[in-house]
Amino acid sequence: MIQSIALTHQLPVANTLGEGVIWDHNSQTTYWTDIQNNVLYSWKFAATSVQQYPCPERLGCFGFTSEHGWLICAFETGFAFFHPISGQTEWIAKIESDLLHTRLNDGRVDRQGRFWAGTMMQDEGVDESKHKAALYRLEHDKSVTRVIDQVKVSNGLCWSPKGDVMYFADSPTQTISQSRLDILTGEIGPLTDFAHTNNEVFPDGSCVDSEGCIWNAQWGSSTVKRYSPEGKVLLVLDTPCLQPTCVAFGGPNLQHLIVTSARQNINSVHINAEPANGDVFVFQTPYTGLQESICTLSRSI
Repeated sequence: MIQSIALTHQLPVANTLGEGVIWDHNSQTTYWTDIQNNVLYSWKFAATSVQQYPCPERLGCFGFTSEHGWLICAFETGFAFFHPISGQTEWIAKIESDLLHTRLNDGRVDRQGRFWAGTMMQDEGVDESKHKAALYRLEHDKSVTRVIDQVKVSNGLCWSPKGDVMYFADSPTQTISQSRLDILTGEIGPLTDFAHTNNEVFPDGSCVDSEGCIWNAQWGSSTVKRYSPEGKVLLVLDTPCLQPTCVAFGGPNLQHLIVTSARQNINSVHINAEPANGDVFVFQTPYTGLQESICTLSRSI
C-alpha cells in the first residue's frame, strides 16, 4: 500500500507550528495556521504560491461557515468569527480567561455543524497535578459547554463518517481515545482507549477517511499512521519532517493527504540537516477523504 502513495507537492513555508489544516472542496483550496506566528495560510490546489492572512491572536484551529468568507475560529483566548480578507473579528466567547497558562489549541466542526476546540497547558512550570485544560463544544446558541476536564494538550479531534463516534487525543498521555457521541445533543459517553504511541512519539492532529479509518500525525516520529476503526495500524506513512502535526484529505477527488509540520523545538543543527521541517506536504493516495463539515452557527444569532 505504501508504494501507491507518492509525495506530489511540498510547500516550502517553514512554519514554526503549522497546524489545523482543512480543505475547502468548493474552492479547491486548503487552509492551515502557523500558530506561533499568528498567520492563516491558504493554497489553491496545484498553485505555485500560497496566501497569508494575519490573525489578531494565535489561531489554534478553525472551520468553515455557511457565510462566504467567514471562518469559525478558536484563537488563543476564545471563540470568534473571522474574515481573513478584511481582518474583521467578531468575538463569541472568551475561554479560560482566568488561566494564564492555557490557550486554545486543536479542534474541528463535527458532522452536525457544531464547533469543538480544546485548550492546552503551555507553561511547563505549572503543577501538572492541577492541570485545568479542557475540551469545549460551542453550541448553536453560542453558549459553550465544557466536555472533558483535566486535559494537558487537547489534540486529534475528529469523528466517524456518521458522526456517532468521537476521537480525541491528550497528547502527553500518548493516547488516542474514543467515545460514543449522541448526534442530536453532542453529549459524549465514557472515553475508552483507542490507540497508543510510545517512546518520544505523541499523537497530534487527525482526520477520518471515507472507510472510517483514522489518520493521525505523530509528533516526533516523522510518520502519519492510518488506523482501522478498531484501532489496528493499517499503514505507516513516512514524511520528510520530524514533527508532522495535522492531516486532512483534499485535492480534486479528496484523494490527496495534506500534512502540516513544525520546526518548533528543533535545534539549528537539525533544522539545517532537515530543512523540510515546518513545510506542508501533499501525498497522492488510493484512499478518499470526507468533505469538511460546515459550522451551522450564525453570526446573526
